[in-house]
Amino acid sequence: MDEPVEIELKLDFDPADRDRLAACPLFGPEPAATRRLAATYFDTPGFHLDKAGYALRIRRDGGKRIQTVKAASGETAGLFVRGEWERRVTGDRPVLDEASGPLLQLFDAELLARIEPVFTTAIDRAEGPIDRPDGSRIDYAIDLGEVRAGTRGSAVCELELELKRGTPQALFDLARTLNELVPLRLGVSTKSERGYALADKAFTAAVKAEPLKLDRAMAAGDAFAAIAASCLRQYRRNEDLLLLSGGVEQLHQARVALRRLRTAFWLFGPLFEGDERAAAFASELRWLAAELGGIRDIDVLVPRLEEPSRAALFAIRENRFGHLRTLLDSGRVRLLPIELAEWLALGRWRTDPADPYLRDRYVRAFASDRLERLRKRIKRAGKDLADTDDEHRHAVRKTAKKLRYASEFFVSLYPGRKARRRMERFLDRLEALQDKLGQLNDIAAAPELFARLGVEAALPMPGKKERKRLLDDAEDCFETLIDTKRFWRD
Repeated sequence: MDEPVEIELKLDFDPADRDRLAACPLFGPEPAATRRLAATYFDTPGFHLDKAGYALRIRRDGGKRIQTVKAASGETAGLFVRGEWERRVTGDRPVLDEASGPLLQLFDAELLARIEPVFTTAIDRAEGPIDRPDGSRIDYAIDLGEVRAGTRGSAVCELELELKRGTPQALFDLARTLNELVPLRLGVSTKSERGYALADKAFTAAVKAEPLKLDRAMAAGDAFAAIAASCLRQYRRNEDLLLLSGGVEQLHQARVALRRLRTAFWLFGPLFEGDERAAAFASELRWLAAELGGIRDIDVLVPRLEEPSRAALFAIRENRFGHLRTLLDSGRVRLLPIELAEWLALGRWRTDPADPYLRDRYVRAFASDRLERLRKRIKRAGKDLADTDDEHRHAVRKTAKKLRYASEFFVSLYPGRKARRRMERFLDRLEALQDKLGQLNDIAAAPELFARLGVEAALPMPGKKERKRLLDDAEDCFETLIDTKRFWRD
């Protein structure tokens, strides 16, 4: 069965800007068509459809009921490309047959019989078509409303741009133009994802990296786009949560997402060597990660301190977070994910890469080479950790982080029980090395950090004996890691 496909760019906005956005001249002189959309989403008690990447809903539109099955068949950092099957139904229960998409082929009848309502949406939508000077046609929808699961609710304020005619470039060009009128952010969460988070009581929890499923027959360039999209999605979801709560874990996971994204740029760097936009993105990501890192340093210290040092650091954090909030609301930061999503989907590296062979090379061979290169770098640099300086040990720690993120990116390329056992053992030992090197780095960096924060050093510093023990442990962890079998080798 061929999948009907929609290509859509989703953008988030502040609800206070809805009327200004709806009045945009680009939407035409006539008032937009408006309607109230109420939908119920269905799944099994164990959320089997969601876990398989499908959403099933019945939307009530006036007197009509439209059932839709959506499949997350592909996503490039905000540019949604999804299989979609629609049909009219007469009742409020799903009709699952051959005309309802692939669900009957994927799940047994007994499981599908357990489908029940999970959450609802109530959306006021203003919509219409836009004919662009380049000949493209884009349907827009301005949605304002709520997703609700039981007593828990989450606001929806989003602009959807769906390509009907032309190329995806038209979506990003229009987004840039609209952003000059109303502040916009890249949208990465579907309404169904919001609903499942509410149903699972995880709607305010920090978002960790999602497992990546790469196909070993995938080209390296396509793998980079998928990895970068996953990192960007993790960042944006945590950025939204961070703006709402200022939470410690939300900030940490936003920073982790940026570190993962920077590692992806490094791993696939030969693809876009000489690309000025790639270099500019790398610079912006480094800058933004550093801004988050300044607050993360405080968050790590606070639980280890007693009063009055803790109160002093809380005050410093509050001040710095105010500065960070201003940065996150700035056009510089808001546009970064949008422009990065555009480059990932349509950049010159796609059509004119620095290394065409590398772009089209099978990703498994590419991944094995890069993992081996990182391991060799650690093996060379990690010798005699006790006899080198703090700066060198910190560099080894950063390389170990790159190797860990790269391993997590590529792990799905090495299936099988043996590879899985090797991978788990390898990552455990890599994490042990990182932990010891991290403790040594904390000791080395503490005096300068306290001085920079303007508070007295309130933590007892380890003596020579304790430091020597950590150095010995780090060397033991290094030797154990180097002796561990590599999961990327047969």
